[in-house]
Formats: sequence, structure tokens, C-alpha cells
Amino acid sequence: MSILERQLKNNQLFHAYIFEGENDIDNLSFAKEFANEVFKTKGLDLNNETNPDLYVIDNNDNIIDINTIRLLTKDISLSPTNKKIKIYIINNAQNLRDEGSNALLKTLEELKDYNMVIFTTTNSNLMLKTIRSRCQIISLANNKKISNLDMVKLSSIIKDIYQGKLISFYQNKDFFASFKENKLDILNGFLDLFQLVLLYKYKEDLKIGEDVKFNLTYLADMTFDQIENHIELVNKVRTGLKTNINYDLSIEEIIFNIYMGGMLQSERSRR
Repeated sequence: MSILERQLKNNQLFHAYIFEGENDIDNLSFAKEFANEVFKTKGLDLNNETNPDLYVIDNNDNIIDINTIRLLTKDISLSPTNKKIKIYIINNAQNLRDEGSNALLKTLEELKDYNMVIFTTTNSNLMLKTIRSRCQIISLANNKKISNLDMVKLSSIIKDIYQGKLISFYQNKDFFASFKENKLDILNGFLDLFQLVLLYKYKEDLKIGEDVKFNLTYLADMTFDQIENHIELVNKVRTGLKTNINYDLSIEEIIFNIYMGGMLQSERSRR
């Protein structure tokens, strides 16, 4: 079961996504299909082309200007006609101008329960990093892979490391080694976890398992800058996989980045 299928099944959807794939036409098609599945979970089976609560920005491969984004932010303040959910798709989001990206930041921070924003892109690294940090990034090329990631175990290990118990990493090296053939599964797991931390900091009534929620109570001590830094590093590693970077060293770099962030935060707390 893919990440998105699991989220649909368990009704644990994020309010903001980035769908990343090599083909912009396929990206948009996938985003529309996913939007349709989300509407179905709300008991709404509608034609995407005539659905008043599906807002699509598709400028092909042209620049997405500030006026286009202003129209979106104005519309997003309006309640959905179906009274349940309204979905916005921004295709080729790597073409957002800086002023448009910045205008979207406040909107992303203040999304209502009935809002969902989906960015599609051929390269998420070309997007504003503060937007990336507020979204769950889904690699479409690997979305259909079956993932055996144990989020309870991952969150528990990362919680220990953030608290200064670096030995937890070495005691669980086999866990990370088990993803050597499916590297994106563990990297997407890191991204899922950091995005859950962000959500927990702003919305504590997340519909997630109690074990994961318990670990989040400790990880929520991370500052926004730390979370952004961790997400940026994981994305850097994901990109580096295309150049055959060393998997073990990359995981260690992520782990030590989390450990050092925890030590810094602990030192600040003692002052």
C-alpha cells in the first residue's frame, strides 16, 4: 500500500502536498486523480471538469505570476460549496515567482480543515524551501512501491536521538540497513515524520496512533528552523541518490544533524 493509499484509507490526509515527477502532464493527471479520491472519501463523486470545489492552476510551463496567486488566495478564503472540502492544484509549481511563493506562505500556515493544496513539480528543489517544509513531498515515481516502514519505530529512534541518546542509532542500525534496496522508503519516512512534527506543533489533535503521538510530544520541541533544516537535508540526500551517494554515510549525516539539533536546543533550554 502506498503512502497516499494508506492516508486515504485511514483518513489521515495532509492539508498540503508536493507531487514530484519527471513528466508535468502525468503529475497533473495524478493530482487530479488523487483529488477525486479525496472527494470520494467525503462522499462526493463528481466530474473534475465541472467540480466547483476543484481549483486548478495550469499555465503549462509558463511563469505563475503574483496575480494568479492572489486570485487563488482570495478564493481559498471562501467555504466550499459542498460544505466539506475544497482542493487547489498548482501545476508546475517550480515556475512560481518569488513574490507568488511568499504570498502563499501565510495561506499555507492558515489552511482550514476543508482546504487542501497540491503542488505538482518536476523538481521540488526549485521551489521555495519554506513552502517545501510545509508540505508532504510525494515522489510519484516511487508512490506505488509497497513500504514496510514502521513509523512507530522510526519516531521512537529519532525521539531518542533528539534527546541525546545517540546509542539508539547504533542499536537500530539493522532497521536502517533494511532499507538499503528501497532507500526512498526510509527517506520519505523521515519527511513524513518531520511534517508530522510540524502539524503536531500547530494542531495537536492529529488522527495518528498514540505511540507515534507520544514520540511527537518530545520532537515538537524542535524549532521551525531545525525542522526546515532537517527536511532540506533529507531532500538533498534524495536528490543525491541519482548520483549514487553512499547510503550509510547519508543516513548517518541525517542522524547526526538531528542529534546536534537536539543538543543545541537542550543547551538553550538550560540557559
